[in-house]
Order: sequence, then structure tokens, then C-alpha cells
Amino acid sequence: MRNEWDWEDIKGAPLGWTGPERNLPPLKFPRLWLRQGLIATALFVAITLIFRLDGYAARQLQLGLSHYLTEPAADYTAAVTETVRSAMWLDAYDRWVYHTFNAGPETVPVSSMASLALPLSGTISRPYGPVIVDGQQYFHAGIDIVAPGGSGVQAALAGRVIRNAEDPLLGKVVEIDHGQGLVTVYGTLGQVQVDSGQVVARGELIATLAGGREAQLHFEVRQNGQAVDPAPLFTTGDKI
Repeated sequence: MRNEWDWEDIKGAPLGWTGPERNLPPLKFPRLWLRQGLIATALFVAITLIFRLDGYAARQLQLGLSHYLTEPAADYTAAVTETVRSAMWLDAYDRWVYHTFNAGPETVPVSSMASLALPLSGTISRPYGPVIVDGQQYFHAGIDIVAPGGSGVQAALAGRVIRNAEDPLLGKVVEIDHGQGLVTVYGTLGQVQVDSGQVVARGELIATLAGGREAQLHFEVRQNGQAVDPAPLFTTGDKI
């Protein structure tokens, strides 16, 4: 999926951008471009100085650099392009699903929230909260539930479907507005059974998972735009 989306079409737009109060963390592009410009300048100066040096070791280094800079056989443009494209995809995924944890005073008390129906019976494969990925800590804004492929996904509460669309990161996504700032998000779906604007009941079938032996649901709960841990709202433990 990541090789089929156009970065220019989606950069800066949050998952569920048609839903209420779903905002991305601030972009850091200005600092990023400044840093890249400084690195490029430093590399240019370093290469220029190397080609002004004299001596056997300097000449060997100059020959090596000339080879990598001019020979077609040493052209890694395609590999670099793919690496940059993958990095952009990961950056977007990071900002959509795993933005840095910052639990502030607006965190919603779980005790004040409505009880949720299980959207899916399965096993929690990735919980809500800080997770470690490649040695770095990120914040997972929902839970991932693994279940047999084709399993039905139900609405956690009664509400109105405010989004039914194909997301570049989480595939088919449904968002339901339950009123009073409460929104639930259902991602990585197989087949969607509801339309935007449709009113659904608590426990009503809204989608099925993708086919196969196993598939997963990405499920989020947001109150006034703030992510809330869904697990305590319907059960405890890893098996739900």
C-alpha cells in the first residue's frame, strides 16, 4: 500500500480529516529543511577540500569519490529515491498513528466516559499508550485487535457515521460521531457495511475484517479530540 499513495496528496492531512477536532502535531519542516541545508553545505565544503589535497592517500580518496560521483555503475539514485519515499511514508505514519506522547491537563478521565460495546472479539496485539519501535518511544493512539479474517466489526456506541473512506495509511476507515465530542475510529477494515451520514445503533454491524487466516482492527476512541484508552471502557486484560 505504501508504494501506491501520492505524498503530495496527503501530507499535512490527519487521519479522519473530515471528523471533528482531529489535529496533527505541529509540523517540523522548517527546522528539517534548515538542517538538511546545513548538512548539504558541509558535504560540499568537505568534498571541495578533499579535491584540493595532495598526496597518495588523498589521490586514492579522490579517485574513489570521482567513481561514485560520475560512473553510471555507481548511480544509487533509484535506491536513494526508494529510501526517501519509504522514510516519507514512515514519517506520515508516525504523525498519524504514533505521535509523541504528551498527556496534558486535557486528558479525559475514563470514569466520565460511556461504556462501550466490543467492536470485535479477539486479542489485543498492540495496546494504547507508549510503545517502543526501533529503539524509539512513540504513542499509539488506539488499540489493535487481531481476530479471524472476515470477522464482523460492530459500532461501539450509537451514533452517526461521519467518515467512510480509503485512508493511505490504515486502508478502509470508518468514523462514528456519538455526540458530546465523542468519536470512535475503526481502521484497517476489509468491507464496509455503512455509508457516511448513516445512523447506527450500539452493536450494529458496520464492517468486516479483511479475509485470510487473521486480520486486525485499529480502534480509537477520542473525546474532544483527545485520545482515550479504549480497553478499560469495555473490559480488562489482553483477551476481549
